[in-house]
This record gives sequence, C-alpha cells and structure tokens, in this order.
Amino acid sequence: MGDRFGRDKWAFWAFVFALAALLAVPSAVLLRCIQSYYGFLTGAAPGTIRPTQVDFLDRGRGAAPLADANLHFVEFSLRAPRAKSVEMIGDFNAWKAGTLPLTRGRGGVWEIMLPLPAGRYHYLFLKDGQAQTDPRAASDAGPGASAGSKKTSLRIVP
Repeated sequence: MGDRFGRDKWAFWAFVFALAALLAVPSAVLLRCIQSYYGFLTGAAPGTIRPTQVDFLDRGRGAAPLADANLHFVEFSLRAPRAKSVEMIGDFNAWKAGTLPLTRGRGGVWEIMLPLPAGRYHYLFLKDGQAQTDPRAASDAGPGASAGSKKTSLRIVP
C-alpha cells in the first residue's frame, strides 16, 4: 500500500513541474517584451527608431539632392468609377509603372497627393493599364517629343 501512494506522489509532482514549465515559457516571453518596451521608453534602445531618408523624385544617376527644396503638395485626381486600378507615371517617377497607385475616393474619383518642387511635369494616368491624359489638365507633347509622339498631361508647379 505504501508503494501506491509513492507512485501517486511522483505522478502528481511530475504533473506540477510540467505545468510550471509550460507556464514559465509565456512568462519569459512576456518578461522579455516588458524589458524591451521599458528600454524603448527610457532610450536605452536607440536602435529602435532609425532616421530614414525618403526620396520621392528620381533625379538620375549622380545628381545631387536638392538643398532645402520648397516642396508643394500637388493633388492629382481622375474620375473613373468603373476602373479597377489607376496609377500615375511621369517625370516625377521616371515613367515607371507600379510606383504611384492612386486611391479610390467617393464617387469613383481616384486621388493621389505628391510633394513636388516647382517645375513643369509631364504625366499620364494608367487606368486599368491603359494610358490616359488628365482631362482637367493641359495636354502637351511629352519630354523630348518628336512629331506624332503621344500626348501627355502637363502640370506646372509654381
């Protein structure tokens, strides 16, 4: 009979230690998260926030960045209620598709706001992959255009 109680004690304590081990793992993870957050708040973890530089304009290779450029926020919009996607291509993104998607607004109006320095900008909308000029902007032949080249929209930023 004494053997029976001994086996039950060992099973009980094995169960208690297994349960404690299972509970200790989440506690260790939680403790590590709390320590990390405390280090962030006190500034002990300076690598958490890194300074970044965002370059919206492709200036070509070897061009120096603008020093203290006065950027103007310019809004572009296109009414296309049946379009599935609308993007922009132009001088400001080196005519690369897929880099400036517009967001759908109310009434099927697609919009985007870009920070641009003063200058002349040729651009096109890509409505479901098809190039389209801006109906509200002046049309002009594209940069370096020759006779019969495709028309682009022109936006002048003062």
